[in-house]
Amino acid sequence: MSSKVKKLGNLADIFQTEKLDGSIRKIKLSHIKPAEFQPRKMRQKGVEDLAASLQAEGLLQPIVVSKAETSNSYTIIAGERRYHAATSLGWKEIECKILDKNEKESYRIAVIENLQREQLSPYEEVEAMFLLKSRYGYTDLQLGQLFHKSRNYMSELLSISRLSEAELLACKEAGIQNKNFLVQAVQAAKNQDLQKFLKAFTSGKITTVKAAKSFNKQPTNPIPTNKPKSPTTELEITQKKGSLVVKSKDQQLLQQIYKLLQEKFNT
Repeated sequence: MSSKVKKLGNLADIFQTEKLDGSIRKIKLSHIKPAEFQPRKMRQKGVEDLAASLQAEGLLQPIVVSKAETSNSYTIIAGERRYHAATSLGWKEIECKILDKNEKESYRIAVIENLQREQLSPYEEVEAMFLLKSRYGYTDLQLGQLFHKSRNYMSELLSISRLSEAELLACKEAGIQNKNFLVQAVQAAKNQDLQKFLKAFTSGKITTVKAAKSFNKQPTNPIPTNKPKSPTTELEITQKKGSLVVKSKDQQLLQQIYKLLQEKFNT
């Protein structure tokens, strides 16, 4: 083998074994695709403004991608809106940071990136955490450690996922955009009082979490007691042949009247 061929072989080996993890390079947009799961549901939100910024200032921060194992394609971990903005401008390629991460790690990083760069709505945060727990097997404690939150915070946040899609939509339409209010909505739904809770919220009767908690502490129905009901007292007094006739279903009352009459006429 000639030295020239040997050198080419060595270069090919180096290229094939080159580690892409952490490297930054330009990749054709046609080789990049959005991830199937994305914490932010409104994927196109603010893309027009971002495109104007890219056109004026250029790309200030590369998007983060992972390389597919079986093809020459890349999946977006973070920066999907930048990808859409660049596509709308007709860019052919974009600068990317490549990370060697599996689907589980990629989604976790995507959630962190969205929480840090632009706060997720409580609805998006709940769905993201629920997916990490149900699909990827994270526990409440592990999620708390990953996102620097207490286990109690995560348990409360994940309790919101008990609401159905229709109930979550009703909460959103009522204007609830706070995690603590959503937790109280869960309790109201458990008490079968969600509609009353939402009505109280929209009418301004519930404006604080304290008021929401007080609403949920109120009994929905009167508490039944074992105290016997008092019999209905029906007293009928009629006059017959010059005498008064007293009738009642309450025998105790009749006895009291008889005793009073005895005392009256015996004196």
